Amino acid sequence: MTARTGGTWVPTEGTSVVDAAGRFSGRVVRVFGPVARPYVSVRPRRPPREAEAALLLGATLHEDGETHGPA
Repeated sequence: MTARTGGTWVPTEGTSVVDAAGRFSGRVVRVFGPVARPYVSVRPRRPPREAEAALLLGATLHEDGETHGPA
């Protein structure tokens, strides 16, 4: 899966990421594209179910281990 970074936080390759609820997890395998807002390729830990994949569209990913509550 490919995601776009917001520019303020750019993960490095090998970083574990989760969705805001901590449900989906994967690992960044590649960082590419423009320096200001690069893309990241994320390899999921397991293939997401159809409903889970739909929730990931437009979702924000966080580094695994961060606090996953409202900002």
